[in-house]
Amino acid sequence: MENEREKQSSGSGFFAGLVVGTIIGLVVGVLFAPQSGRQSREQLRGKMDELASLSKAAWEEGKEAVSQKGAELQARFTNVRRGQQ
Repeated sequence: MENEREKQSSGSGFFAGLVVGTIIGLVVGVLFAPQSGRQSREQLRGKMDELASLSKAAWEEGKEAVSQKGAELQARFTNVRRGQQ
């Protein structure tokens, strides 16, 4: 049980680091690219829209995982309570 919790917490930390690293990499890459400011802004806007889409998909996936885990824990709790009565 403890190992499951450690795996889940390290996974969320990895995802957060991945998102932050991606954002920083995109911004630095666009700012140092040899192109006009207008092109840089358009490119940055496109990349941020793409990142927003990916983040939304990850958020929905996370919500689904939490919902499933909540249902599983509720079922376990119910089974334990029934066993004690």
